[in-house]
Amino acid sequence: MSNDFDDDHENQLDKALLEFMRRFDAGKAEDRESFYREFPELEPQLRKLLDAADWIESMAGPTLAESLNKDSSIVNSTDQTASPLEITPADPNAKTLAPSVAAFQNRNRFQQISINDSTLPPSGKPSDNSLNSPPSLDNSHSILPYRFGDYVLEQVLGRGGMGVVYLAYQVQLERRVALKMIRSGCFASGDEVNRFYTEARSAASLTHPNIVTVYHCGEIDGHHYFAMDFIPGTDLSKRLEAGPMAPRVAVRYVRDVARAIDYAHEQGVVHRDLKPANVLIDENDAVVVTDFGLAKQMDSDQGLTATGAALGTPSYMSPEQAAGRSEEQGASTDVYAIGAILYALLTGKPPFQADSVLQTLMQVIHRTAPTVRQSHPNIHVDLDTIVTKCLEKSPSRRYATAKELAEDLDRFYQGIPIKARPPSFPRRIKHWLTHVPLIAAITGVRNVEPTRSQRMAQNVMIIGLLTMVLLWLTSGSFIEYWRNNSMPRHVTIASGTPGGMYYELAGRLADRFHDASGHDSRVIATNGSLDNLKQLENSRAQVALMQESSVRADQVAVVAPLFYEAFHILVPGTSDTHHVSELQGKQIVMGAKESGTRQAATRVLKHFGVTSDNSIIVDGDWTQTAQLQQVDAVIAVVRTGQAGIVELLKEGRFRLLSIENAAELALSEPMFRSFVIPGEQYGKINSQPIPTLATTALLVVRKDASNRLVEECLKIIYEKSPASDGFIPLELAANWQGLPYHEAARKYFDRSEGSR
Repeated sequence: MSNDFDDDHENQLDKALLEFMRRFDAGKAEDRESFYREFPELEPQLRKLLDAADWIESMAGPTLAESLNKDSSIVNSTDQTASPLEITPADPNAKTLAPSVAAFQNRNRFQQISINDSTLPPSGKPSDNSLNSPPSLDNSHSILPYRFGDYVLEQVLGRGGMGVVYLAYQVQLERRVALKMIRSGCFASGDEVNRFYTEARSAASLTHPNIVTVYHCGEIDGHHYFAMDFIPGTDLSKRLEAGPMAPRVAVRYVRDVARAIDYAHEQGVVHRDLKPANVLIDENDAVVVTDFGLAKQMDSDQGLTATGAALGTPSYMSPEQAAGRSEEQGASTDVYAIGAILYALLTGKPPFQADSVLQTLMQVIHRTAPTVRQSHPNIHVDLDTIVTKCLEKSPSRRYATAKELAEDLDRFYQGIPIKARPPSFPRRIKHWLTHVPLIAAITGVRNVEPTRSQRMAQNVMIIGLLTMVLLWLTSGSFIEYWRNNSMPRHVTIASGTPGGMYYELAGRLADRFHDASGHDSRVIATNGSLDNLKQLENSRAQVALMQESSVRADQVAVVAPLFYEAFHILVPGTSDTHHVSELQGKQIVMGAKESGTRQAATRVLKHFGVTSDNSIIVDGDWTQTAQLQQVDAVIAVVRTGQAGIVELLKEGRFRLLSIENAAELALSEPMFRSFVIPGEQYGKINSQPIPTLATTALLVVRKDASNRLVEECLKIIYEKSPASDGFIPLELAANWQGLPYHEAARKYFDRSEGSR
């Protein structure tokens, strides 16, 4: 239950985030607090995620902002008299941050200030070289050089969301260095300062030819800085502007990055912000990894990563970074980023790049990474395998270490078979299919943005499904299915004469049928079993009670045997008749012409030579007591102990005849069975057991009755009827031989046998 709740909660959170993006993209931004009030249960998570998105966007700097909105950029204030980061009234001609998540959150602040992007205070005294003006990002060429402690700042090398890097000349040591400073200068927050020095300490702890060297760090007039190697050349992001690289060149660069990062991991440092812009290419065409601003020690977070905060550059983030799971961010996080860099070098773009930061994060978390060969089929399959292994969603499926990655890249570079193996075909098919929207909806898999081929597959599935349904609806299979699973709107039970045993039993069954299934049910009175058969054939009834002697396999199907009905052959107490054969020439009452009793009695009497030709068969039955005064015998095929039979036996008015050789007769007539009426059934009236025959009362339906109707009938007999009904037990019914059971009844009995 908790898993179901968590999945539903995450679904609601995703929907809220997408709604926020839609409103902002449509220019309908509103106060964020108002937005939170619309989702009170999600407010804590929404605050964390949107704050994290703001932080990511601010870290990505102007380049990311420009990629999201080409019309926006960060520029300096045009007020040359303003001091660094001076708060001034809004200038209608000044440009501000692109309308992104960060800008939306801080829109009031950005409407009120314009930022002078200088990181330095004004110089105290001008020198002879006029190194006295604070450098500004807008007019750095006109203001620089500038004296800053022991350094002379000559030009801006680069800028990011947090820092500015200058080319500087260190006067005392007479060397050129790269000097990095916090962009917000003396207004930097405590978190910014902590992160800044973490970067300096992380890089300073590493001594490797492919990792930038940090020489010194400090603070001048509230401005924090550190000096590091100046690497003449370019970086991979600028090299990418020309398009994809040759595979061997890309592999050499990334292999050396992996080796450098493996060294950092051995020293306990995880970079966490690897991307093309942080990989420099020097004059000797060698790579140098820089910018350890998000680095962390493997044995601690150093307070830089809050739970649930996503740190890094979205397109190169690992899924665990994008989801803010800081406890899972280790060596495999950098392995993922290295794989993403290699993907970008080979294809010209990162694996995931959506229209907004949040959409990119969603893709990184939920969408399977594309393969290199999807964009460039000519890429060697081994190289595609290496990238695919790096970009696995699960860290356990990636290379265990950056060293293993570097070794496989070197094998490829040397033309040696790699150790990594591509995902199996069934696994790839499974991943692809689970992200088809229709299948994802059924299986509960999140699918942020399906590919074009997955959408096409869904359309094909829907068309195929509709075609199959249409063909099925127009085929005999549907008719058969409908017949087997449909229920009549009204269930009518054909019973017997009003006041009779069958009529009373049918009424009870109809009530239970209605209570159990909710369907309307009713009872119709008939003249007996043969009349019931006509009611079924004419569809006036769907269910009927019939004696076994009246049932024919080609006419009806049996639902279940209900109870035995014994032959009660009664003669007046004063009669000298003692054997059935002596009824010849006598007047006999044995039920209406269409009753089951008449059918059964006729067959038994015929065995003893008594027929309608040599006897008088009187229409009527044993319940018409007034008629019985003038007859010589009464035959009633009923359950033993019937109150009406007891009345006839009282005071010796009638007595029961036994049936000689009942067992032999039962063998010749399959619908009869040898039976003994226990003496105690009628107490003192008839104390001796009476050998006789019996037939069975059956519940029957049409042969083409639906399976569901039969199953509902069986439920009310074996699952809803009380023991007082005295029905034949389920175990005996399941093993009954010779009855023409309906297919659904046979399956029901087979299941009951198997469950015992």
